[in-house]
Amino acid sequence: MAQQFVNALVFGSVLTLFSLGLSLAWGTLDVLNLAHGALFVFAGYLAYVLTKHGSLPFALTLVVSMAGSGAVAVALELVAFQRIRTRFRVKRQAELSMLVASVGASIVVNTWVSNKTGNQVFAPSENAFHVHVWHAIGLRITNIEVIIVAVTVVVASALDLWVRRSRHGRAVRAVAYDPTTSGLLGVNVNGLAAATMFVSGALAGLAGVLLAVNISGEEVGVGQTYMLTAFAILIVGGVGSIRGAICAAYLIAIAETAVIAYGPASYRDAVAFLLILLVLLVRPQGIFSRGRFLRA
Repeated sequence: MAQQFVNALVFGSVLTLFSLGLSLAWGTLDVLNLAHGALFVFAGYLAYVLTKHGSLPFALTLVVSMAGSGAVAVALELVAFQRIRTRFRVKRQAELSMLVASVGASIVVNTWVSNKTGNQVFAPSENAFHVHVWHAIGLRITNIEVIIVAVTVVVASALDLWVRRSRHGRAVRAVAYDPTTSGLLGVNVNGLAAATMFVSGALAGLAGVLLAVNISGEEVGVGQTYMLTAFAILIVGGVGSIRGAICAAYLIAIAETAVIAYGPASYRDAVAFLLILLVLLVRPQGIFSRGRFLRA
């Protein structure tokens, strides 16, 4: 029982890191970035390349991989999303066009990684990070699991404080509420959108690299699997709610871990979407959401 709780805690932490980036883009810019899962995989591939052909410290490898996935997200914002917002004045048309653009970007990135890896499992070199296993009071815990949970606590807390307390965080919330008025009041909407997409992509990259080390490898399809679960998390927690995403990520992680451990594992993915159905019936805006704009 206790071991399953540890497993759920680690799984929920990875889901939290992944979902926070998706929530940031969707809640602020109205971009449901379906390329988010591809960025998750892309960062894992970068870590694989950097550790296979170099001897960079793991911390530096992690930072470079996050920067790489963040840069791809910014490129997508500048090349596609920003242009779409400018050309489409009808909000619904713009959102649909950005959705299609993100699907195209996802296919391009995933195909590139698949061709580079021969569609095989890839992982950072074992020499880059040595996984140590500890056994205590009947639990099996590794150093990478401790790092994942600790990093998630720090990153989630920092993001929450940044959105609620910082000057740029207030600008993010203002853009989420009304981008036109925010621009008239002096907010650099395009610059803020690019910065938001970078943070979103970097969070996907952080989750991707940590997961690759924890499970000793990734393959291209894992990004889409996490996208489905993250979508459920945002609906359950409330789009644009950071704290909602955190709580929903751990709730779904606990539920899926319990199904795998004590029930038919084939129903694992059904759990997340059953929660979506229940939330949509009882509280369609999400458990923690109180408004349209991004909030802590």
